[in-house]
Amino acid sequence: MGRFKLPAMFIVFSLIFCAPTYAGIQKFAGTWMNTDSDTRGMVKLKITGTGRQVFMQAWGKCHPKNCDWGQVKAFPYANSINQDMIKRGNTLTAIFNSSFSQTIVIVRMIAADRLRADLFTRFTDNSARNNYHVIYQMKKRVTGGTAGGSQTTEEDCIRFNPDRVTMKRINNRWKIVEGSNWLMDFKTNRTEAMQSLKIIKRFRFDSICFVGRPNPSFTYFLANGRAPSGSTDNEDCVRFNPTAIQVKRIGSRWKIVDHSHLMFDFGTNRTEAFETYKIIKRYRFSKSCFVGRPDPSMTYMKKQM
Repeated sequence: MGRFKLPAMFIVFSLIFCAPTYAGIQKFAGTWMNTDSDTRGMVKLKITGTGRQVFMQAWGKCHPKNCDWGQVKAFPYANSINQDMIKRGNTLTAIFNSSFSQTIVIVRMIAADRLRADLFTRFTDNSARNNYHVIYQMKKRVTGGTAGGSQTTEEDCIRFNPDRVTMKRINNRWKIVEGSNWLMDFKTNRTEAMQSLKIIKRFRFDSICFVGRPNPSFTYFLANGRAPSGSTDNEDCVRFNPTAIQVKRIGSRWKIVDHSHLMFDFGTNRTEAFETYKIIKRYRFSKSCFVGRPDPSMTYMKKQM
């Protein structure tokens, strides 16, 4: 007896109307990261809006930076025509089109901080590639309170496994990589690449975080979601008082200062200056450390033990 094949749209609607425990369209708002750090597919999802005005933006794995699929309108669903969409909406769908494919994304809450994302991709360029369906689990990005405690700051972090991180020479450039994914580029400076790798291993860094991309104005590392502490050989660190720092406009440039000591310069970007200030306060960073100066190839922050 032949295998019975369900139509694709039947599968899609079956996914939509399998009611999850967690409902309410407002619960979808936020930034969601793929729990699989090795994924070659969708790495990040950002959902904004409420009620029927919802938007979805997605990023796929690319090098040297992830590919932005763009922002599209998302469509919310509840279990019946009479249900309150804001309170009972439990599924979102969106369609992303590229020059060679179309991807239907269906997301549902499976826990307070987890999404299941089903992606149905079909190729539209008359190629011989097979259409395919993948499932990702997405975790809501951790947010931290500001200095005043009334708002939150999203963190833009890339997670990695410090046990799998190594150094490789790729096209005459030294890089720190995890598998096929490169995390840092040291150009021809093998010595600083080796020193940076030792620091990552020593402090068990497992996240590299940014304020502002693709050209970040501030970079920091975390270990298990916390600020690193302790010391290692031949460190180049500058200590400051996190309770005394301020954001100041000096001339036309926004800076973070510790009394009269200049710490970080953000040019004309006021938003990134204040975001960095909040992050320093949140993790109680008190040391700014460098590999190589005056043009460091790696910077990292620590807190006093």
